[in-house]
Amino acid sequence: MKKYSTLFHSALITLTLCFSYATQAVQKTAAQEKHTQHYHFNALTDFTKWDVGDIPYYKDRRNQALGIDARTLEYRGLFATATKEFTGKYATYDITITIMTEEDGEPTYRLLVNNEIVDTYRAPYLGKGSASDLQPHKHTWQNIKLAPGDTIGIASNAHTNGEIPEHGGTAWARGRWQSLNISPAVKRNAILADFKPHSDLFLAQFDIKPDVDDIHSIAALGSMLAHPDFNNINYVAVTGTYGKQEGSYVNANPLMTNAFGRENLRWFDARKDMTNAVLSIRDRARAVLMQGGKVWVQEAGQSDFTAKWLYALSDSGVHDVLIKNNIIVVQHSAWNEKHTTPEALSFVKDKATYQAITDGNKPKKVYNQKNRRGPLTPMYIDAHSRWLNSATDKRNSRQEARALWQQAQLLIEQQNFTAKYSVIPKGGVDFSDTVAAWWIFNLGQPVVSVHAFWQKYVTDVVIDFIQPPQGRLAIVIDGNSPDPDDIGATPVMLALLKQSKLTERLVHLSHSCDLNPFKNKGRQINATDEARRQEVLHTLSAKGIQLFGPFNNLRDYYNCRVDKVRARDDLIDAINGSTSQDPLWIIEAGEPDLIGYALDQADPKRIQHVHVVSHHPANDHSGDFFTWQQILDFGVTEHQIGDQNVALQTPMYHWDWAKKHEFAGYQLIWDMLAYAEQDGVVPFQTNKFDISDAGMIYWWITGADEGGNNFASPGDVKRILLKGYE
Repeated sequence: MKKYSTLFHSALITLTLCFSYATQAVQKTAAQEKHTQHYHFNALTDFTKWDVGDIPYYKDRRNQALGIDARTLEYRGLFATATKEFTGKYATYDITITIMTEEDGEPTYRLLVNNEIVDTYRAPYLGKGSASDLQPHKHTWQNIKLAPGDTIGIASNAHTNGEIPEHGGTAWARGRWQSLNISPAVKRNAILADFKPHSDLFLAQFDIKPDVDDIHSIAALGSMLAHPDFNNINYVAVTGTYGKQEGSYVNANPLMTNAFGRENLRWFDARKDMTNAVLSIRDRARAVLMQGGKVWVQEAGQSDFTAKWLYALSDSGVHDVLIKNNIIVVQHSAWNEKHTTPEALSFVKDKATYQAITDGNKPKKVYNQKNRRGPLTPMYIDAHSRWLNSATDKRNSRQEARALWQQAQLLIEQQNFTAKYSVIPKGGVDFSDTVAAWWIFNLGQPVVSVHAFWQKYVTDVVIDFIQPPQGRLAIVIDGNSPDPDDIGATPVMLALLKQSKLTERLVHLSHSCDLNPFKNKGRQINATDEARRQEVLHTLSAKGIQLFGPFNNLRDYYNCRVDKVRARDDLIDAINGSTSQDPLWIIEAGEPDLIGYALDQADPKRIQHVHVVSHHPANDHSGDFFTWQQILDFGVTEHQIGDQNVALQTPMYHWDWAKKHEFAGYQLIWDMLAYAEQDGVVPFQTNKFDISDAGMIYWWITGADEGGNNFASPGDVKRILLKGYE
């Protein structure tokens, strides 16, 4: 203990990391270049030594595998080992083992090179009655260096999950495996989030300096862990993991206890006792790795602390490959990286698998790939006070979450935190660090926004209300451009207005507003498909008005390609009817040209009462006759609510409920979504249902710029649509 205390509490840690980083770099030799040799080894015939472990293997000829006879009580839990000499070329390889999955348990498999554990794997959990029982299953260990004369070994153990009764006890999986395939290492660019509850460890690290957003992130993660979905998650947390930044540290230890459990068991205070925290995490990580699991790190701060326990882990004898392949450090913030000691950050990136993801503080745009750090994540920050109000409301029956947010709110109030850059002093929420957990657990669409997260994990108090702003509504869509998304979105927009009892507010509806559809940038639509789209849009508009109406203030609906003048004049009349008490809200669900033509001939005095709502620059900046700036120069009020594709372009199953619903209107929605998915003009809608433009209507009916939900999910839309049909 004294050794690590000295190491981590002295300035020598930086030098240690530098030298460690330098000495562990391995240069590629000429012998490794361009090798193409593949090797296949059968467990029964090629591994001649299969009794060199703690216990022996037996040959299971029926399954063509080596296994452990778990009927012998003394063999249970111990490792059998089989070895052979490698006679191939010196190179870096990917080694694929074929095991046999078993419903009885989840054995650990170890890859040994010269009797050293190089990597591990835990068999997947199947569950009782699985069709995958006793079926071959492959796992690949990546980037394994082998040289002629090396001894390759496979070790496995017998394991029970306690779920399959047998002879008065439970059945045991026998650690069976069939073969190894060794092939030249292949570079893999993408890291897949694949947290396995039965084997992996989730490690959450918080700096809490100087920003109090970590207080909200602790409360958010604690709310998640209190949810039944996370009952079987193995987790540990650490506070005080800050880097070189200035500012005050916030002691959140009581909150840590309430969120995660007992100190020095479920969480550690690195600021109070760095050595204890480092060694404890080292030991937890080592135990997980030795049992075939992975460690997933939510880096809610800087990486200095991670560098320390990674160094300790390596120093304890854990192989570099085992660390590199099985410890995944997830970082969402470039600011955190900037305030990590450079040597420490370099060491972490070299030693572990380092995954940068997009910043949880910033709006997300599916269409914008420029300067993206990594996989797209939600924006877990919002200035509105309704989030804290609903979390701490006494009506919130989720008692653990309510207590956490009440405690977090009180703790922040005691800090007198007034930073202008933060939404927290204004009553908002910022749990942006939690996007790392979102990515690690692959939570996806169901919690893709603050709103969705709140409903899932924090509160059951109603958040969304039908509270539209004053004024009337005009909807202008294209649909005749390459993207067919308007075909599915249009009936959803009309249905939302019906269910919200706002049909009287709609005063204009037009489609096919791409007035010159054959000059689009990028992918094109041909004349036949464009004419077909016009017909489909006109027919579905008629059906939608019939099924979701009456729309008594809708004079007509217009195809802009064949009836541009009437469509323009109808929109002009809507604009000219605008006042401060009765403004017009134009939903720009397509190109802006029709809006431009109407604004150009409308009464200029009325335009100050016109709002234009957009969510995507593909609409704003694709006008053939008007630029977006020209639209704004007319004097309208612009509302950019964020890319609705993030939450509303989804897998198809989210809409299964509508397919055979008793109401024909909802059947129409499913039919149109399916038509758009099968349209074929663009590939990016395949296997997706896209109602992204309807997100603007949802935002408007739930409050617009006064707290409207600008990241509605299919679940949110479904709740409104099914009101009265439960």
